[in-house]
Amino acid sequence: MSNLVQRLEITAHQQLEKSLGYRGDSRWVAWGWEPQIDHIICSDGQKVGTGNNMAWLVFLQHDLVQPAVREYNFSEGDRYWLLLDRETRNLYAGEAKAVQSLLEHPESLALLACLDGGKGDRQTSQNWQQTISQLTEKPFVRHLTNAVPFGMAAALIGALGVGTGLWVAPAVQQKLTEKTAFTSPISSGANCGIGGSDDFSAYVGSSSKKKELHLIGVYEANADHGNRDLSKSAIAIKVEPRNKPIILALSAYEPVQWNITAEPGAVIEKIIINGYHNQTVSGVSGIPIEENTYEKTGESLGDFTYKWGATAESRNTSSLVTKLEQKSRTSLTSFQGCYRGKNFTIQ
Repeated sequence: MSNLVQRLEITAHQQLEKSLGYRGDSRWVAWGWEPQIDHIICSDGQKVGTGNNMAWLVFLQHDLVQPAVREYNFSEGDRYWLLLDRETRNLYAGEAKAVQSLLEHPESLALLACLDGGKGDRQTSQNWQQTISQLTEKPFVRHLTNAVPFGMAAALIGALGVGTGLWVAPAVQQKLTEKTAFTSPISSGANCGIGGSDDFSAYVGSSSKKKELHLIGVYEANADHGNRDLSKSAIAIKVEPRNKPIILALSAYEPVQWNITAEPGAVIEKIIINGYHNQTVSGVSGIPIEENTYEKTGESLGDFTYKWGATAESRNTSSLVTKLEQKSRTSLTSFQGCYRGKNFTIQ
């Protein structure tokens, strides 16, 4: 068994998830405490929301449960999460980052269930250990597990709240809104603008450095590539003030004129351009611009990603992010993208 996820010596009652406030139908679901909002958070890898605090405490303090979970400090700390297999009723304890990575990879959870169905199978155990290792080494998983200033649970809400179901108890709605609004650089109403494609995707992370890295990626700004007229291929980027200086990375395959509006108080340390065809920047001055376009400089970063996640369109995301992180010497704070982009905001 991986030391990141341990099976507990107890099994779950049939009504446990309902009592703890889970309303979904996924096979796997996890709970973790969020100290900054004093509430239990529930996630199934697709949806995230608040659970039932009182039921959580009653469960953890029960005479049959408390001895099995004592070392994980579920009721106060946010390092460990409780994971439930709703089919077998097995319960697991694991580090928050590992549990969330597993929820995003059903094939690994299936392997975990298989392993626990035959504990004497050495080969199955070795396969499980190898899968955990591969998961934590994948760049996009590494980004998803970056620590954030106010914990894993709020990071999930920031990342999954865009275009994903979200339920929140009214008692913590205001506090949660304040924290996620401050931390997430992506507007809850973010999209690709009028005339853009309806395939917006996003990622929210954080940086422990003194600066942030924000990436916006599209394939094109306009479907008409006849004369590659940059004046007809504009994308508007609005940058609102952040609590750190930012490095703005802009990537597109087709020619784009990036029209940037920096709100008062916003500090853009550097702009990195990546593209196959020519890219231009307007609206700002005095900011260093690093161009990586094959058409103009003869050299690009090589990856023109516009989708986040495990899809064919996003296969180059991790490669581009890795190159940008190396150039900027900081980790990715946010990604926004779609096939045809028109406007984006970093707030």
